Amino acid sequence: MQISTKFCFLSLIALLGVAVSSASHAQSTDAQILARLNALEKENAGLRARVNRLEAPKATAKDVRGASALDTPAPAPAIVDSGRTLVASATPVVPRPHFEVSGSLLYLQPSAGDFNQYAEVANPFPVPSPFWTNQSIDPKYSPAFNVALRYMPTATDDIAVNWTHLRATDNASVAANSSQFVGPPYSIGPPAGVAFTGGTANGSLQSQYDAANLTAGHTFCVDCPFALQVFGGVQYARLGETLTGTFQDAATATSHSYVSNSLFNGAGPRLGLKGQYAFGNFQVFGEAAGSGLVGTSKNSINFTTVSPGLAALGIATNYQSLTSPNATQVIPAFDAKVGTAYTFPATSYGIFKLELGYQVAVYFDAVSQYALSNVAGSPLSTGVYLATEQQTKSNLTVQGPYLQGSWAF
Repeated sequence: MQISTKFCFLSLIALLGVAVSSASHAQSTDAQILARLNALEKENAGLRARVNRLEAPKATAKDVRGASALDTPAPAPAIVDSGRTLVASATPVVPRPHFEVSGSLLYLQPSAGDFNQYAEVANPFPVPSPFWTNQSIDPKYSPAFNVALRYMPTATDDIAVNWTHLRATDNASVAANSSQFVGPPYSIGPPAGVAFTGGTANGSLQSQYDAANLTAGHTFCVDCPFALQVFGGVQYARLGETLTGTFQDAATATSHSYVSNSLFNGAGPRLGLKGQYAFGNFQVFGEAAGSGLVGTSKNSINFTTVSPGLAALGIATNYQSLTSPNATQVIPAFDAKVGTAYTFPATSYGIFKLELGYQVAVYFDAVSQYALSNVAGSPLSTGVYLATEQQTKSNLTVQGPYLQGSWAF
């Protein structure tokens, strides 16, 4: 009996020891698990910070290029604990639609080739074989403007509309001495020029240029340092040139003038490419496009003559004109520009950019004029009497520097 009691007592002590040991071991295991979880949490926080630092330069690069600077920010990457492996998962950036408005101040020089010639000077006079010198107007650079609106539904696609407007007037004059005479290109010879011996000539050239483009484009590799855009759409152009020549002889109170008008209105498809390379906040770019315009071309020339001989006939002023029916014409066109731009850091108001460049546009055979010859022996002091006439074509070129400011919002 005593032996059984002792055995039971010793067994109870052993069981208590095992229980205490098991409880102590369990407490130690819980502490290890908690420490491991704390370590994982700290490691996850460090990885989040590293991912945020890596994402920041990419967002800044997008802002500089202006393609996705207004995108909705992606949520911070989530660090998932899958046993002993940490997996980073990121949600892609979703761009939101935005607009861009811009305005440009241009300094353009129009040129229409031989259309600038307004007078001839013959030297010497009177001799059987005079020499002639062309008198032309040299167009200067004149202020113009461009306005544009651009809509970007995504970071890579855009729809844009822009309008360029130019009105320019240039003048020139020449005075003949007593051994010279001056006259218009269509009537310059001894019979026609006697009235303008020692006379004066004044020329005026008025240039009209309006071009409006509606295009849609797609940009490849918008996040790369070099981005290439392909665009296409429609261009409308209004191209006009008016040349005026006025001739005066003070000695005989005779004057003669002409006004030659050329105007084209047309529209057609336009396709082009633009390449841009970005380094930091700066970009350099080049753009080229071709168009084919179909429209209406019309031209005319009006004459006015005043002289004592006409007054004796009861004609105070002799008005004459030469016109042609409007004609349908196809005009190929090419335009290009190069420049550099600086993009300011993005703010809560949007993105601002300054652009400086040089542009040129050429419209082939866009300007029409008459090539006339006066009837031999007909004095210009009474009017114009044609022997032959034909229409000639000249290219219209518009070129010059520009400064543009834009705001994306």
